Amino acid sequence: MELRIFDDMNLYITPSRLYIQPVESEQYVIIERPDGATSLHTAESKEQLPIHGYELRKICGVLGMIRLISGLHLVVVTHRIFVGLIDNEPVWQMAGSDLIPLSPTLTHLSEEQKEQNSTYLSMMRQVLETPFFYFSYGYDLTNSLQRGKTSGGGENGNFYAKSDKRFVWNEGLLDKIFVIDLQRYVLPIIHGFVSINDVTINGQPLTWILISRRSIQHAGTRLFCRGINSNGEVANYVETEQILISSQDRVSFVQTRGSIPLFWHQTPNLQYKPRPQLLTGRDHLIACSRHFDEQCKRYGPQVLINLIDHKGAEDVLEKAYDATISTLDNPNLTYVSFDFHQECKKMRYDRLSLLISRIAKDQDNFGMFHANEDGTVRSLQRGVFRTNCIDCLDRTNVVQSLIAKRSLEQALELLGIFKFGVKRIDPSSQFESIFKAVWADNADLISVQYSGTGALKTDFTRTGKRTFKGLLRDGLNSLTRYIKNNFNDGFRQDSIELFLGSYSVREGEGLAFPSPLANTNTTVDWRKRTILATVLFEIAMFFVVMLYPQEYTFKTGVLLMVWGMMVGLTKRFCVKHRNDFVDLPKLLPKK
Repeated sequence: MELRIFDDMNLYITPSRLYIQPVESEQYVIIERPDGATSLHTAESKEQLPIHGYELRKICGVLGMIRLISGLHLVVVTHRIFVGLIDNEPVWQMAGSDLIPLSPTLTHLSEEQKEQNSTYLSMMRQVLETPFFYFSYGYDLTNSLQRGKTSGGGENGNFYAKSDKRFVWNEGLLDKIFVIDLQRYVLPIIHGFVSINDVTINGQPLTWILISRRSIQHAGTRLFCRGINSNGEVANYVETEQILISSQDRVSFVQTRGSIPLFWHQTPNLQYKPRPQLLTGRDHLIACSRHFDEQCKRYGPQVLINLIDHKGAEDVLEKAYDATISTLDNPNLTYVSFDFHQECKKMRYDRLSLLISRIAKDQDNFGMFHANEDGTVRSLQRGVFRTNCIDCLDRTNVVQSLIAKRSLEQALELLGIFKFGVKRIDPSSQFESIFKAVWADNADLISVQYSGTGALKTDFTRTGKRTFKGLLRDGLNSLTRYIKNNFNDGFRQDSIELFLGSYSVREGEGLAFPSPLANTNTTVDWRKRTILATVLFEIAMFFVVMLYPQEYTFKTGVLLMVWGMMVGLTKRFCVKHRNDFVDLPKLLPKK
């Protein structure tokens, strides 16, 4: 039987050590300050817990350790919110965290190092506070039901070893603390979305669950992380699993999404929508082949649903993707191109039924994972739908929700709750409302994590139709995306690279060798300050010219003309030096 991860723990903080004591156990861990040496102790140990006279904190999980400029920091979970039960195991949403420095003071740092250390701490908090991380002390959220039953990875009692490392977001924090004896102390977390709902369908009580797992491979922000890397890993890769649990059965259906598996970029440059560009001089075919070889090995045959435009800026990617799949000539890959915007223009979202009809036979062939309560496997899912649009967010989620609904109706037939070919989910039922709301929430969270805002087109997912209010909400989200992607995402990209361990702070950074945070261009800084001062002056001048005079004269007109010329010159200057005003990553600059 697998041993559960320790949940509630006491953290004792002394000048020379940190002590972590599970409430339900007599053993405890000692972490030496400041070097982070870790050891496991029991009640018979010569070491004693510092019960009195020292700081005591209550924690509910250990995520690992990370080195910043000031030294190692222990990352812990301090608060959690109950989400629901899966197989009687509680699932939690992380609601609070903390970084405990192992170095008790900052006196060994220069002033510049202190400032850089503070920036790194802000980066860590940026990721930890991004909604939402999820965990369980006894249920493996990183694995689908099918993978958990068939992978055979790890041994009994080895909870972390059996996890799918693609989805363990604190994987980069564990290498500095992970020891076999400490596996019950470290808490794997996933980033994405989890919803657990007790529902009644056709008079039958069921548990309906949706889990989305974001991959740590080639992870990043919307415009700084696109396409594929040389390892065959794609941006914004998400595995979404729909689970239906009855008193005697477990049914699971998995879909995936991920960026178009070619080398391409869409770097922010102050344009509202930068044109996506294929990178030249890169071997798209080899990288794409690596990606799908790995995907087919994990999931079986793939139906590749491409929802991007067949005209305009996206067309170059559609043609290149189609040509690459044709060249691969892999019998396990079926390419389905569906121009979402063209087919559903004028809010004709009912035309998505054309796509569902095209892939219905493939979905029937794929089936779903089905196991009895005792673990006996009745059937396996034999392939997946891999859906993408340009961002793998808005259009992708709409289509995935429709595929999931069809799979759910098939599962209800399989369990005998619906008669074959007769009953469908009632559009006016309470469950239909829950289903739509959960898929819309899934869209919003995945979008916030990748683009910084909620998803677009969720009015269709929530209500089954496009609405004017939804269009206004999409406009606001699009504007917010523009601002964040241009002026905030460099910091967010750096935060993700630091958290996942893609960039590691080395001892002596900022003193023995320069920190990448110190890389500043004085010319660019001067331009930014000049433009800021100019814009403020232009705003003030506009109000003075328009509000101060009691009557408008020729002089007023001349001043307005001068003001207009200044605005025009400012705009021209910004366009010429547009890249200077974009917030670019510093830790691992994007080429």
